Amino acid sequence: MKAFTPLPTVPSEREDLSGFPAPPSSSTRGARGSADTGYRGNRNQAAGHSTGHSAVVALPSPARQAGSGGIFLFPVSSSTVLLSLNQLAVMSQNGVEIAEAVGHVADHCQDPRLAESLDAIYQALSGGSRFSSAVAAHGQYFPASLPPMLAAAEATGDVPQTLGNVVERMRGELEMRASIIGAMIYPVILIAAASVVMTALILGVLPQFGRVFESTGRPVPASTQFLLDVGTFGREYWMVLFPVGIAGIVALVMLRKHPLIQGPIGKLLLYAPMIKDAYRPLIAGRYFRTIAAMVRGGVPMLQAVRLTRDTVQDRSWHDLLDRVEANLIDGLSASDALATADFLPTEATQMMATGERTGRVAEVLDDIGRFYEQEGGRKIKRLVIALEPVIILVMGVFVAGIVMSVMLPLLDVSTIQGG
Repeated sequence: MKAFTPLPTVPSEREDLSGFPAPPSSSTRGARGSADTGYRGNRNQAAGHSTGHSAVVALPSPARQAGSGGIFLFPVSSSTVLLSLNQLAVMSQNGVEIAEAVGHVADHCQDPRLAESLDAIYQALSGGSRFSSAVAAHGQYFPASLPPMLAAAEATGDVPQTLGNVVERMRGELEMRASIIGAMIYPVILIAAASVVMTALILGVLPQFGRVFESTGRPVPASTQFLLDVGTFGREYWMVLFPVGIAGIVALVMLRKHPLIQGPIGKLLLYAPMIKDAYRPLIAGRYFRTIAAMVRGGVPMLQAVRLTRDTVQDRSWHDLLDRVEANLIDGLSASDALATADFLPTEATQMMATGERTGRVAEVLDDIGRFYEQEGGRKIKRLVIALEPVIILVMGVFVAGIVMSVMLPLLDVSTIQGG
């Protein structure tokens, strides 16, 4: 990765945004410096990247040494993407040219994959590409709605405000996701603890009692025999079962977006009792607000629907947006297509029809999307709170069943011996 040279009017002894002195220059600094100089020297060619401010603020850019090679078990964090976009928004709103801002963020990005993507965007900007085109070609880690929103913003010179709107939208999504994950931590801990206890009982304790039951020569109940067989099998083949189980979990995580897995999961979330009441408004609000953000940013409604459809994992929602797209192409209303979905609240269709009549589709979609997101978040939290005692009860029944399967035969043996 190559760093670019700041403007020569800035003193060499400076500090970066974090307040730490910039590291000494390296041999890679000159390459980006020449590229950056070439970009600044051809302002007319890259006028579409300017923020509209006359002042240009030079920022130090220490060279980044980390490469993007290697194997990564996890995708690029959404919080890391949000941080980078927030830096771009702040710098562009304060007069920094987009190319210089992208180069600076690339040099300070902690994730090498995102840093490489940002550097490719910087190189494209230096070659005269428009910001929206560079993001569309190299910004694979950014939201899919960003390039068309930037393209619309470039026509009006409102790129900094558009970046700020995208950042605000992403921040809201991350906060909602964090609150949902936080509510699910306790139930997950309960399930994990109970699973460990039951595994220890079946694999560690029950086989010890099996010798006692064999010494009596008496038959044991079917439930006890089943648990004994499971424990014996687990103890004998744990070296095979353990890696197979880990491999299965890893495969599910890696293939979680495959249609064979997404299809059943999507149907379960949309139609399962109790779960559907929380999931339906949450996912509807998310998609409605995504479309609204693009339409308000200047993206045509048809293109906004297509982009949202391409990012949808749920098959039911994908088919619904297909019908919306077909209606828009035929000159029909989107609300008619929404009315065909049995997983959407009826008021969503009515409000969409109102927005189409008044010409305020973006505002209406944003309003109902915000309401559904908040309502879905509240219902998920209530559902998790209601499930906590249910989980405790179910796990207690399982543990009690295992204990009784052991104790009843022992009581029977002790009664015979006492008699």
